Amino acid sequence: MRDTIDTLEAQPLGDDHWIAVADFCRVCRLELATIVELAELGVVSPSGSMPAEWRLPATALSRLHVASRLMRDLGVNVSGVALALELLDVQRDLERRLRVLERLTTRGDDL
Repeated sequence: MRDTIDTLEAQPLGDDHWIAVADFCRVCRLELATIVELAELGVVSPSGSMPAEWRLPATALSRLHVASRLMRDLGVNVSGVALALELLDVQRDLERRLRVLERLTTRGDDL
């Protein structure tokens, strides 16, 4: 008797992958109206003419998940979420720049 093994194939999702807004609402536990407000504040950039028909880049999933947690767990309002996400982006950028500078400094010591 032969055992059958099922395999799953996964691919990383990037900016060229789009997901329906209804799926974002379900996965992130957000109301469509909240996602509309977040889009108006520039947190996400949907495509489509009507909010119910919007599609969002797959990369927005992590941002909307963080937004959901901030609102649900900490009671942050939509404007506060937009500000917090912007500050988190700045922090990540600064940390990336610091790592680059540290590598350059380490290489300079070796010369």
